[in-house]
Amino acid sequence: MQRIYGVICVVALLAGCAGGLSSGGALRVLNGTFTLVAPSGFCPDPAQRRESPSGAFVLYGTCQGIEGRGPAPAAPAVLTAAVAPGAGALGRDDLAALAAHLSSDAGKAALARSGGSGRAQILSLERDANLILMRVRDDGTIDLSEDYWRAIFVQSGALVTITAAGTAQAPLAAATGKALTLAFVKAVREANPAGTAPDAGQDDTPRAASPGLRGLLNRLL
Repeated sequence: MQRIYGVICVVALLAGCAGGLSSGGALRVLNGTFTLVAPSGFCPDPAQRRESPSGAFVLYGTCQGIEGRGPAPAAPAVLTAAVAPGAGALGRDDLAALAAHLSSDAGKAALARSGGSGRAQILSLERDANLILMRVRDDGTIDLSEDYWRAIFVQSGALVTITAAGTAQAPLAAATGKALTLAFVKAVREANPAGTAPDAGQDDTPRAASPGLRGLLNRLL
């Protein structure tokens, strides 16, 4: 997925320009098979939407910044959502493997917003049966705050990753960023069929992520 953090106009997203989409509601991607819904107060930026057969990427700013109207968000932030089809029914052991991969040097390089020229630092990592939640520190952009939140989960057969970040001038408090990220996860889950849930009885011991699994994740980072 194309990295655009260094070229977006964050000021415009948070407080500046009007125009754009007429609604901050549901956005259909992947040929209409998957629905993205952001937390209240956030709207997709039509200039920062990318979609191809391998996946979709959408960047969100405040509705007031993008459309010039709308409810105020819980906190000003830049959110992103990326969706890749073909995840199937990933289980707990698969997500454990992904979490282990992201904690490795190769995974930290993939997380780096500079495109791999450095390594991101994982400040915290939480995982349950169908969610990896990370707080990451990365100085690979001059526009966004170094610390940001990333969630990775499977929904309706697709692998989804979402992020929440403040600006360099106005970073998000850790608790606020986590709450925004989890609110985004909840909104996306509620907007899409549950699909096949991971088997809670599967082996939870981390194993190596398969090349296919790593490739699927790399589409989103």
